Amino acid sequence: MTDPTQVPLARLMAMGLRSLVDALHERLERRGLEVKPVYAFVLLASRERPLTVNDVAELLGFTKQAASKLAEVMEREDYLLRRPHPQDARAKLLHLAPRGQRALRAAEDIYVELEAEWAEVIGKRRLEALRSDLNAVLRATHGGNLPPIRPTW
Repeated sequence: MTDPTQVPLARLMAMGLRSLVDALHERLERRGLEVKPVYAFVLLASRERPLTVNDVAELLGFTKQAASKLAEVMEREDYLLRRPHPQDARAKLLHLAPRGQRALRAAEDIYVELEAEWAEVIGKRRLEALRSDLNAVLRATHGGNLPPIRPTW
């Protein structure tokens, strides 16, 4: 068996992320919110500001056509609302719909639950140290800011 202290940090972080994301989606479903993982990137970005389909394509690394189809599905499922763009009559802006807002609030609540579960295993102080250390490394390697959350496909 491989020495657990020799597992590359990137691999452990990927496993930790997968574990948290899987648990998040299981708990969202139990709350009646079937949020596909790809939706999360769009919902988080649209929380900051309304998006265009081009923004979604760039964020996800999709074609404009694929981003448009995703936006249509998310609108049909009541996660997003399309509204006219104030400066471009041809474009539409994607806004969070009430269900999208509810999904984001539920996700934040679930992450608090999941972090509490991790704190039971490693202790609250170590969990906060882990958060602080990751925050420091990410900011140091991204010009003082946290990088955007993007899919890794």
